[in-house]
Amino acid sequence: MNFRNIEFTSTRNTKLKIPFWQSVIKGSADDGGLLVPTNFPKISPEVFLNKNWWVKSKSTDLVFSILRLFVPTSEISDKDLKGDILSALNFEMPLEKLANNNFVLRIDQGPTASFKDVAARILGKLMDKCAKIYGKKINIVVATSGDTGVAVADAFGGSKNITVTVLYPAFGVSSIQEKQMVEVHHKYKNEQVVPIKGNFDNCQDITKLLMMARGISKSNKKSKGDFIKDAKTKLKISLKNGEIDDILNVVSGLNLSSANSINIWRLIPQMSQYFISYGLLVKSGGIKAGDKIVFSVPTGNVGHLMAGVYARELGLPIDKFIISTNTNNILANIIGDGVIRHRPFISSSAPSMDILDPSNLERLLQFASLKTKEKKKINFNQMKADIKNISALKSIPLSKYGVSEKMLEFLREFIWAEDIETDEEIYAMMRYVYEKENVVLEPHGITGYIAVIRARAKGILDSKQKVVIFETAHPDKFPNALKYSGLEKSKRSSHSVLSRLSKIDLKKMGVPRAEEIGLFNVAKIIENLGNKN
Repeated sequence: MNFRNIEFTSTRNTKLKIPFWQSVIKGSADDGGLLVPTNFPKISPEVFLNKNWWVKSKSTDLVFSILRLFVPTSEISDKDLKGDILSALNFEMPLEKLANNNFVLRIDQGPTASFKDVAARILGKLMDKCAKIYGKKINIVVATSGDTGVAVADAFGGSKNITVTVLYPAFGVSSIQEKQMVEVHHKYKNEQVVPIKGNFDNCQDITKLLMMARGISKSNKKSKGDFIKDAKTKLKISLKNGEIDDILNVVSGLNLSSANSINIWRLIPQMSQYFISYGLLVKSGGIKAGDKIVFSVPTGNVGHLMAGVYARELGLPIDKFIISTNTNNILANIIGDGVIRHRPFISSSAPSMDILDPSNLERLLQFASLKTKEKKKINFNQMKADIKNISALKSIPLSKYGVSEKMLEFLREFIWAEDIETDEEIYAMMRYVYEKENVVLEPHGITGYIAVIRARAKGILDSKQKVVIFETAHPDKFPNALKYSGLEKSKRSSHSVLSRLSKIDLKKMGVPRAEEIGLFNVAKIIENLGNKN
């Protein structure tokens, strides 16, 4: 394998070069862009054709092989990196065979019962190392639609070097997910959860704007003006110069970072789920080493898909991705029609997909631009503003922002999107899969299953192609979905944490007070936690 050290750059300014530790701690670029590797090392095709390599490699070995490509040996030795991986990934990711050449990877066996555990626990190890090396406390702010928050909190719980503030939509997560977060809030002194009176996009925009504030000088009138405009566009709040100065004063002392998938070190470890799936298929005889396979990825913030795109770029034999979105996600319109269309926000049974403005869309389009060698700069700021404010019945072509048809055709070669619009379809298919396969899939995983059925029916996939569907969270996280699909009493594997929490009354757990959508108030909440630690 090629072990060159990789630098990182911004999706909005490729001249920017950021070294390893800064990429871990910054979370996002100061220009508002997202960090991406400057290049992708290619794993030799001979590696993927070597059945013996796949058979002998444990899951943790595959994770190490990926991380070693991006983590400099001068910063973390082989021994320490392997030790961190073994400590972080102390759970299995089993692959189950379904009918019609479909398989499901259960990424719900970790401590918080979601696929976010894999990357969050590795990011936790990296950030803790970074804080110790530089002797500086880190304050993390993270937005969640249910799973990310508790996964990050579990990964960082009890740290003496890092505090975590989790923002979640007050009425936008399942009861079990909220119980998980509230329990963490009371368990660890270095962590807090903050319900926000809004949706996930509001929580995510608060996080992004606070991160952006790190790079703004109080004397820079243009940057402050842009910040005022962004706050108005994204959060519908009007800021004055004095209010911005108050925000900048607080943020400047926070050493703020993020553990959302805007942080590139959430995506790099996440690539391992694709490698692990492939290895399990080879070991079971489901495929031959070197065969191309398909992945079905439930898609909300586009981070899981982006990790797969990067895994494919490393050389993993992936034919294509079938992505499933729900009624809130704009990605199917973007990939399929090349337009942005208005989507009213609707709370669904698959809350991790209830996202109108997916952050990692920026990485996906930047990747397409690089691969097609398009030189025109993409106006991500205007695109984001239009996504927030587009009127009903209106469509905006992506060409307005510098996204060419060539770029979209490139993406369509290996990405097929399907919208699953209603909860009723999700509940009916959950019941169908249980009766046909004797398997319980949760709402996100079931959208992936539906998307595969549709793709096969439309001839996008043939009947012989092997497809791995990602089951992104444990079914017991979604008691209402189990109820409405008639599967409350179905036979399924349990998760000890979820089983215990299901017996506790949320109202008696001490749910924190919900906060208004804002920046200064949230910045002060983060500051107060930092001062206590």
